[in-house]
Amino acid sequence: SEPFSWARWLHANAALTSGPSRAYGAGADPGGGDVNKNGLIAEVAKRTGASKADVGRMIDSSMDVIRESVSRGERVSLVGFGTFERKRRNKRIARNPRKPMTPIVVPARDLPWFTAGKEFREMVASKRRRVPAKR
Repeated sequence: SEPFSWARWLHANAALTSGPSRAYGAGADPGGGDVNKNGLIAEVAKRTGASKADVGRMIDSSMDVIRESVSRGERVSLVGFGTFERKRRNKRIARNPRKPMTPIVVPARDLPWFTAGKEFREMVASKRRRVPAKR
């Protein structure tokens, strides 16, 4: 069989939370609870039929590749999911509200940045729940 490809898997499984599932933990809220790494591993293993150990190694390796690439200044684009990149925040002058005459220099720095892809944004927007207005 073909080797596992994250790009192919992410394209085929654009939403890990496509429906109610207890794979994210015993007390998981199927309507929108948080998903941690172990829950992600369990769900991917269930959907692909691979072992949790293999999936864990693949997820760890994928995150390592993304971190290393972004730290080198490269963009990592996963079509349908999003783009990871490094953004530069310029040096700026901030003010302490208690001492407005004393400037505080905030140094320039690089930050990791994620921009959601079109399919991901649309899926999240379509799943939005309406909350009744407070009176």
